[in-house]
Amino acid sequence: MKSFFKIVFRILTTLIFIFTVFISIAGGFILYKASNADLFLKQGYNTTKIYDQNDKLISTNSIYYSYTSINDISDNIIKAFISIEDRDFYKHNGFSTKRIIKAIYNNIVNDDITMGASTITQQYIKNVYLNNERTLNRKINEIALAIELEKKYTKEQILEAYLNSILFGANIYGIKMASYYYFNKDPSSLSISEAAYLAGMIQAPNYYNAYKNPEAATKRKNTVLSCMYDEGYINIAEYNLEKGINVSSLLSNKSLTEGTTYLSSYLDYIYDSILDSDENINEIHTYIDLDIQRELFKIVNNDYGLFNDDNLNCAIVVLDNKTYGVKALIGNRVLKQKVLNYAYDVKLQPGSTIKPILDYAPAIEYLSYTPASIIVDEPFTYSNGTELKNYDNQYLGSITLRKALSDSRNIPALKLFMQLGSERAFKFANNLGIYSNNVYEADAIGGAQNGYTLLELANAYQAFANLGYYKKVSGIKNIKYVTYSYYNDELPKLAMKPSTAWLINNILHDVFKDSSYNLENTYLMAKTGQTNYDLKTLDKYNIPYGATKDSLLIGYTKDLTIGIWVGYNTISSSNYLDRYKKNIPRSIMKLVLSKFALDNQYYNMIDGISKVYIEIKNNEAYLANDNGYYEYFVTGTEPLSYYKNIDIA
Repeated sequence: MKSFFKIVFRILTTLIFIFTVFISIAGGFILYKASNADLFLKQGYNTTKIYDQNDKLISTNSIYYSYTSINDISDNIIKAFISIEDRDFYKHNGFSTKRIIKAIYNNIVNDDITMGASTITQQYIKNVYLNNERTLNRKINEIALAIELEKKYTKEQILEAYLNSILFGANIYGIKMASYYYFNKDPSSLSISEAAYLAGMIQAPNYYNAYKNPEAATKRKNTVLSCMYDEGYINIAEYNLEKGINVSSLLSNKSLTEGTTYLSSYLDYIYDSILDSDENINEIHTYIDLDIQRELFKIVNNDYGLFNDDNLNCAIVVLDNKTYGVKALIGNRVLKQKVLNYAYDVKLQPGSTIKPILDYAPAIEYLSYTPASIIVDEPFTYSNGTELKNYDNQYLGSITLRKALSDSRNIPALKLFMQLGSERAFKFANNLGIYSNNVYEADAIGGAQNGYTLLELANAYQAFANLGYYKKVSGIKNIKYVTYSYYNDELPKLAMKPSTAWLINNILHDVFKDSSYNLENTYLMAKTGQTNYDLKTLDKYNIPYGATKDSLLIGYTKDLTIGIWVGYNTISSSNYLDRYKKNIPRSIMKLVLSKFALDNQYYNMIDGISKVYIEIKNNEAYLANDNGYYEYFVTGTEPLSYYKNIDIA
């Protein structure tokens, strides 16, 4: 019964809406206002301004934007847009009675009286003159202004302005930029399928972005082709031919931009962070540090000569630990092409960078392990009997947890993971934004089936840098829409005990403490990680046994976190990392943090941490008088007695 009354209510509200529109128009209540409006066709679009961390304007215009005459736009484009967006475009005077009536059913079903029925002229009015509020008043004004616009301009002039003002995803406005961005073609030369794709994608431009979602894009393209066939714009042979074309096969990876290339990865990240929305965006204020972003650009552009192979790829992210903002980001070394962004698009096997997150920190948090706890590094297998090796194929016997983590031993890590149990290990990881649908024991040492993005891994390490506090990182400080503003003001949450984070930091300082990669003027913590090819791939491509596939590094100071990945996009007999290539992330870390990390950023002792002079005897920690060393403990877990050497006769 409730459902019946709800349907009746929807019908009544829809009819009231239609009645109000027609009465308003017939009575001239809103047409008078519209006729006095300063309506003209704008040769431009609503620019989205992008600002850096200091609120300095860094980007205002889309790369290829320029106003394009209707005479320079392919008939394929015009036919595609009219067939999917407004079949009666050349017949109506700004609004379509038939479209409004046809929309009644959808409006009733979807409980939305303002949904659908917009002509191309109305869409242009909404995009350029109005906001996107779903209200009766806005819809009436939209129709009235559309009618008035059609009195002042020809259909060709309106269609021209419309095609030059549409958003095609990210900051891509206008048919010319869209044509070049997706196909590297002038809009005068687009094929039927290319035109159908562009016409279809504007319904949800980020979702139908063929670089990211080719299957959905192709399906939507075929919907437009069907409409074009129904309208007689293409014949059955053309329809069948074009329907079989996958949009991804049409995409271009040609040069996209000149002059702002160093910003392209970061801006792509910003645009991809914004979900599809009907709202027009006026301003986006970001956390980008232009000096660091330029430095990353110079690194991947090989200005420092770090890369000895042009095919070797790299991604880098730099995060601000105080604001949880992305200060700089480079997604690949191919900077003038639209390709996968390895900073946040691609899920990577994390290698040993996962060990502090899944094994060691949870062991300290939940099992009261200490840096002096003894773990036996010995021959060991997974539960299914598969043998596990360390990176050096050696076993060190009884070692401390500090040694096991700083030296990145596999067997101690797996032992801790098994003691914790996968549920408890991932409970800890989930608090740091690290999730997995399918959990395996190999996850303990970085052999994740699905993996994590470089940005996710670096973000997780921020919780260590911030003594336990985690917040999902973002490149956006705030967004100013037409009608309201969004502020990224969510507070960080405590994800682990501060004492756990403090001890992990202290251990990870050992990784490069005595090496040339250490920082001279501040406190550096880091974890490296490498992944290998499986045996089947080694045999298939004749790659040397034990060859490294990916090299990752997460390095951090108190103020900055940097994540670095180096690897290849494709597999071949020569695409693997030798000793030099594996160490490139270390050189990048030193280069960036030496320049931009603040000096003298050290961690003081915190409540809950005790410093004790100890020695290890019989695989246990004892207080020491001499010949010992200082170690740190969560207060209450430190040794309380001295070792007594009892000589039994």
